Amino acid sequence: MAVFAAAPGFVRLSLQLAIDPGAALHAAARDYLGQMADLAAQSPLAPDPRMAAWRALYADLGLGPEALPPPEALLAWARSAAGVPSQGPLRDLAHGFMLCHRLPVAAYDLDAVQGDLWLRPSRGCEVFLGLGEAHPRPESPPINELILVDSADQVLARHWHGAQGAPTAAHAGSRRVLVHIDLLPPDAGDAARFGAAFQVLAADILGDAGRLQVLGMEAAQVGW
Repeated sequence: MAVFAAAPGFVRLSLQLAIDPGAALHAAARDYLGQMADLAAQSPLAPDPRMAAWRALYADLGLGPEALPPPEALLAWARSAAGVPSQGPLRDLAHGFMLCHRLPVAAYDLDAVQGDLWLRPSRGCEVFLGLGEAHPRPESPPINELILVDSADQVLARHWHGAQGAPTAAHAGSRRVLVHIDLLPPDAGDAARFGAAFQVLAADILGDAGRLQVLGMEAAQVGW
């Protein structure tokens, strides 16, 4: 409810996928990411109202300027000289979808998750290991920072959804995967369309359309 008090129209699409990494279409995923990255890199450098809406909500929840909307950070990566590298079919699909629709997307390895998941303020006792760090050191997010955390107080994501934890981030070999796609109004009104679009891609590239559940103020908890 800490989320819905600030963003009553927030919707989270939650998809559970069963993937055979050996059967996934690596080339198709790379091509999709490349096409979406090229389009994003060529788009005008104009203020994006979607990113402005996320930044305003981050500020309402007390998150600092270091909390970047994931699509904004990924777009900057796409515009860099190196571009967005391929990280396997699942992450390529997630990154391509995020660049295409400018929606926060994150994928988690369910085999590394313990118990239930909660999107809630930190209590100061949780453990986070940053993704992409050469030698990550455990740290605890500040009290009241909005995090995604499991029953063992393992942080899957800081800053709502913006900084994934290394142990639970989905990777090229992940088989049981949870994908989250976050929407604010007016996009939240098209949740079914965005969910269906991702499922079509997942079926074509990963071999499984997954099971979709929609979380919002009227249904803030789901069970698998």
